[in-house]
Amino acid sequence: MKHFFQKSILTAAVFASVITLSSFNNVKKAENATVSSYEITRMSTDLVGTSQQWTWKLTNVNPGNGENGTLQNVSHWSIPLSPSAEAAFVSAEYSFDGITWYTLVVEIERDPSIRVCCTSDVLKFNVGTSGSQPTYYRATFSTSFSTNINATAWVKTGGGRTGCNLYYFEGIGNVAGRTND
Repeated sequence: MKHFFQKSILTAAVFASVITLSSFNNVKKAENATVSSYEITRMSTDLVGTSQQWTWKLTNVNPGNGENGTLQNVSHWSIPLSPSAEAAFVSAEYSFDGITWYTLVVEIERDPSIRVCCTSDVLKFNVGTSGSQPTYYRATFSTSFSTNINATAWVKTGGGRTGCNLYYFEGIGNVAGRTND
């Protein structure tokens, strides 16, 4: 009897697994936009007086609604900063042509839209993209920093498809001349 009971439980478990697996195979999985398709390019790092100014360009190279390999417009871009960079932060600006710049009122704090994937404060550029037109972002610091070729940022899209969309780019590293920050 014990053998029959064990066999019955095993058969029921296998049957339940087959039903569960087949039902998962019929569920369409969400297809989040691939963040690597957005291009983030460091345009320059310049000394302006005694400050260091970083400029990046963010482009949606395959704009659309997020379906069939297209990418939605960017809603905003968030960059975590080291404590030294936070302390040296002076200002943030954006431009749609790389010539005319607009000042952003920025507070370095947690971005609620990425709270599940980033527990640190970020510099949030609360301006996005439209179609394939690039948006330029600029941040100024009172201290010079090295370049971190593996800096992280989060690209957030508008409604519809969501996610953390972690991105690696050429960003702000350590205080110039220091190996640890």
